[in-house]
Amino acid sequence: MRVDVLLEPDQTAAQLTELAQLCERSGIQTMWLQNYVSCRDPFMSLVPAALATSRVGLGVCVISPWEMHPVKMANAVLTLHELSAGRARLVIGGGGEWPARLGFETPRRVRAVREALELVRAGCTGKALNYPGEMWKVWGYRPKFGAPGSVSGAPDLPPLIYVGANQPQMLRATAPAADGIMYSDMPRSRVAETVRLTYAALADKGRPADGYRISNIWAWHVKADRQVALTEARRELLLRGLLDRWYLESFLSPEECEFVEQNKNAFFKAYRSRDGVITGVPELLVDKLLHNFTITGTPDELESRMPELLAFHQAGVHELCFRLHDEPADAIRLIAKHVIPHLPPD
Repeated sequence: MRVDVLLEPDQTAAQLTELAQLCERSGIQTMWLQNYVSCRDPFMSLVPAALATSRVGLGVCVISPWEMHPVKMANAVLTLHELSAGRARLVIGGGGEWPARLGFETPRRVRAVREALELVRAGCTGKALNYPGEMWKVWGYRPKFGAPGSVSGAPDLPPLIYVGANQPQMLRATAPAADGIMYSDMPRSRVAETVRLTYAALADKGRPADGYRISNIWAWHVKADRQVALTEARRELLLRGLLDRWYLESFLSPEECEFVEQNKNAFFKAYRSRDGVITGVPELLVDKLLHNFTITGTPDELESRMPELLAFHQAGVHELCFRLHDEPADAIRLIAKHVIPHLPPD
């Protein structure tokens, strides 16, 4: 089982370079960088890391076709691929915060993501491309950099293009168009069903399953001080699947789901205030959310929590991507020491 990390975009390029070097020494497969509206450009931020490392994958998560035309996505990921000698990755998804922040409508969102995947993957092969899609179009696209065989020293394989998808409609339509799929906060109670659905979607389109990558982002809140870990985990709970009922109903009762929906503002305040205080929500319910959406605790607790992580492998997940928040270097060291040695080999 491969291990990745996903970083918040508050790091400078110099800090990201140091973290990428640490990932490389620690056995991390890929270092992913989040993409938010009010942050540094993720592709440019990873360039120094690409030049300072030789093995660790470098990826951007997530880009939507409403913020960046698929041709520009292809140009960006191919440039990073060229500079990293073949280690670039990209996750394409349905929008995140970007459409709302930019005032965009997202008509035919599923089709738009599928076409973006098709265009970017085809554009990264080095072959001339005309793509007359319904949502996105290009004629005469053939970049002479980054793609296999384009120039001397170019990587042998194109960049890996994942789709960010969780729920059935998006998953069925887009998974076959990607090199892999990245779930986000997929709880253990739902992951096996979602993996089966992914493979069924591949089979429906005649897409071979061999080599297809299945990843799941999982929140990491492990600290030497348990109270610090709990504060961070509670602070970030709003982000766990955005507390959408589709996730919650797999491990909460209907009454508990309704309570969370009616009290989302309490989670929002805990997130915005950064204090992790979730007012008015019973501690038992908060504990259930933490248990089913995160790994939270101290390093001494990790051995007893390993079955929770191994459950993802048993369900068919190939890559576990830990989402890191505060003090990412400490988290990477803990993952290298306490997690990677206990996971089954790739």
